[in-house]
Amino acid sequence: MKYNKFEFSKSQGFVAIIYMILSGFCFVIMHAAVKYISEEIHPFEIAFFRCAFVIIILSPMILYQGKSILVTKNPKLQIYRIGLNSIALLCFFYGLSKINLAETTALGFTVPIFTTIFSVLFLKEIIRIRRITALIIGFIGTLIVLRPDITIEIGSLMVILSSLLWSICLIIIKRLTITDSVYTISLYAGVGLIPATLFLALPVWTSPTLIHILFFLFISLTGTLAQTLMNSSFKRAEVAMLLPFDFLRLIWSAFLSYTIFNETPEITLWIGGTIILSSTCYLAYREMILKKTS
Repeated sequence: MKYNKFEFSKSQGFVAIIYMILSGFCFVIMHAAVKYISEEIHPFEIAFFRCAFVIIILSPMILYQGKSILVTKNPKLQIYRIGLNSIALLCFFYGLSKINLAETTALGFTVPIFTTIFSVLFLKEIIRIRRITALIIGFIGTLIVLRPDITIEIGSLMVILSSLLWSICLIIIKRLTITDSVYTISLYAGVGLIPATLFLALPVWTSPTLIHILFFLFISLTGTLAQTLMNSSFKRAEVAMLLPFDFLRLIWSAFLSYTIFNETPEITLWIGGTIILSSTCYLAYREMILKKTS
């Protein structure tokens, strides 16, 4: 049975977009759980358990794939990614504990800006005017959410620093998807972050209860699922095309902020959120038209 090359490419691009959207949703769920439990447990300890429980979450795939899941063809890149990811994760969890969920998500949208620039510089990806437009419009929507009078505090700065480091990690992940399986990448990310997170967690350690352990498992599950979906997405399409769809996280984080943390969203959040949503829909439409006419 023969497959049309265009149809296959279009199908892969659609699947990549769906995976990216689902990945963003899982990330928001994880962040909400982290913020909720950080009122009782220090963010550094949460970060440690989030990484340590990756082994449990991925155990079915470890049993299924055996030793092959441990094989990486780019150990140097894995080490670089682990080091940068460790700092990014700790900065993000700390920042998340200091500012509200919607603001954290909005500040996290600096990632597509950094990553798109890096993808052009290091991955030699071609970025079309449509993608640039979608990123700019999405970022303008984010600025509307933040408002010009926002006070930048330590939590905000930590999230921005995390975004910068995470954008570099995304470039490394894109490279790794060429040679390594998505499960190998997720496993190395989780296990590799254990030493750094444990080192910083020990001075602020609190004995967790059973409820805390269940929260840690849930955080690890949603985080690992988010990472794996994102890795699968990057394996099917270019980074610059996918990242604007990450802006949809703002809508979900605003909803959770209101329903769980009683953080009433400002009208600017909905205005900015509408702009962000419009930019992603526009990008999807133009990319579909472009592929159809290519």
